[in-house]
Amino acid sequence: MELFYFIWIGFMVLLLLYRMVFQKFKKHNRENIGLSAVLIIFTGSGYTFTQMNLIFVISVIAMAAYSAVWNSILFTRNGYVPERLK
Repeated sequence: MELFYFIWIGFMVLLLLYRMVFQKFKKHNRENIGLSAVLIIFTGSGYTFTQMNLIFVISVIAMAAYSAVWNSILFTRNGYVPERLK
């Protein structure tokens, strides 16, 4: 079960890092906010996982919170109107 936690959290972290590094958060702002929220909830929900790997959990939650805040800033800065309607 703990291997599943590592694989799932690692996949979501790599997806967020890929979007952060290569796409510069220009796309998928709403999806990144949801992905960050799921990552925070999923990482914090495993009690035994949290107790065993506290530094890893804190770093993942901090990265997800940073990603959520930055994506929400970019999402509100770009506006709610789709690009084709501007």
